[in-house]
Amino acid sequence: MDRSGKSTNGNVYIAWQDGRNLRVFDLASQSGSYSYSDVLVIRSTNRGANWSAPVKVNGNKEPLPSGKGTDQYQPGIAVDKDGHLGACFYDRRRDPENWFIERVCAKSDNAGETWTNDIVEHTSFAPYHATDIFLNLLYMGDYDMLSSDFTLTHPGFVGAFQVISRRGDPNVVATKFIP
Repeated sequence: MDRSGKSTNGNVYIAWQDGRNLRVFDLASQSGSYSYSDVLVIRSTNRGANWSAPVKVNGNKEPLPSGKGTDQYQPGIAVDKDGHLGACFYDRRRDPENWFIERVCAKSDNAGETWTNDIVEHTSFAPYHATDIFLNLLYMGDYDMLSSDFTLTHPGFVGAFQVISRRGDPNVVATKFIP
């Protein structure tokens, strides 16, 4: 929710991953198709009574020349003291095989209508599973978040996310992201 005191004050934003934009035939799938996920955002300017049309946050172009795509998923979203939006998510855009992951943050200066993307974790990693034996062994985790300064003193965002090393060791990383 925007608490900036600017013209966007009171706006509510929701971000999620969604496979509506690119679906391909896939025999290995139970449904016979695979939907590549994008990060989408909607906005309400009246406390949730009405919502805008979804806007794609990730700026990569798809489909790829192969006809396939890449996944962007597990977004976190926040609004800073100046009314800027930040959204960070896991991203596979630089791997045409849709396997290796990087972390991308996007920013919007116009209430989520348009977004610019920045890769914040340039070391790609594979989606290793079973890093936490107390949870489902196929679970990758959702150790990511994005937050702004709750006191409305400093602009920008702090994000934390999980990176898994080439050896398979999980590590949580924090990064400062200022629009």
